[in-house]
Amino acid sequence: MKLLMIMYGKGIGGAELQFLELAQELSKRHQIRLVSLGGDGALKNDKLPKGIELQVFSYSGKIAAALALIKALLMNLPYRPHAIITTSFSANVLGYLISIFHSVKLVSLQTVSKAMRYPALDRLILKRFTKLIAGSTDIKKFLLQHGQSSERIEVINNWVDFTNRKVTADVASTREKFGIGTIDIVLGCIGRLHPQKGQEYLIRAFRILRERHPRLRLVLVGDGPNGDLFKREARDLGDAVIFTGSVVGSDYNNLLNAFDIYVQPSRFEGMPRTLLDAMFMEKPIVATAVNGNLDAIHDKKNGLLVPAENVDAIISATEDFLNKPEMAADLARQAHQDALTSFDMARQLQHIEQLL
Repeated sequence: MKLLMIMYGKGIGGAELQFLELAQELSKRHQIRLVSLGGDGALKNDKLPKGIELQVFSYSGKIAAALALIKALLMNLPYRPHAIITTSFSANVLGYLISIFHSVKLVSLQTVSKAMRYPALDRLILKRFTKLIAGSTDIKKFLLQHGQSSERIEVINNWVDFTNRKVTADVASTREKFGIGTIDIVLGCIGRLHPQKGQEYLIRAFRILRERHPRLRLVLVGDGPNGDLFKREARDLGDAVIFTGSVVGSDYNNLLNAFDIYVQPSRFEGMPRTLLDAMFMEKPIVATAVNGNLDAIHDKKNGLLVPAENVDAIISATEDFLNKPEMAADLARQAHQDALTSFDMARQLQHIEQLL
């Protein structure tokens, strides 16, 4: 089968990683052309198989974006794929424009709710798609609330390739590499330093927790527009808070493995891959009771849920884990089993392929 896959590839995030994993898996059995709009930032740390034909359209500004879209349209009209798979607004637009000229199945991966860039136009374009793949139950609800029909929506959970989550260094050496003491109790959070992710509430909770538990350290992994703001928020805490910047590859796996408790303080989410990674790594998890988090974490069964933007709740849940290590271990073991059952990449990608 000849497939055209279109993404907005200027930067890398969970949605982009998932889309590239899907492209790599489908390329084993199908002919793939991958179009990356906005640049190739999402491709910098990912070596695509030789069987994937790649087109990159870099631009800056609205006029340049429109011209690039026209160029991409003209270059891909002769391709005549059996199906077009997209993720992101600009990719949806290009996919739809190509479908005007050729009768083709249109499939869009919807990985986050509350994130339509141009809501009215996005709703209109998505109504032309054959299938919308919602990465969580909450995303399906969001799509239904915005005028999409239920029969075109398929819930296929966001996924992680857990075969790539191999730990290659012991905890002690990893902690030494990142400036963490061997006897420290580490609260960890991985995600863009962005208003969506809510790390400021974790920092404020940690400030109080640190007074009660002096061995605590907070490790925040990721880059983003709120980086300087969060660092100012944590300035009085000195080296008790570590900002690592972006961490990838084996360092990512090893650092996550070195955490004692994982905290996901997001204001809203789709289905965060870092949360799924923490589940797989068998970490006690504190997560906000929002959106896709609720599809992954079930309160007091495989983690602890707290309200968003609630410092006191983060403190209380974290102290539950600190004071009840047996409970923490039990919930972490269940989270690991749930990750394998519900979020393993092979199962999810097989389901998507069946829809094409």
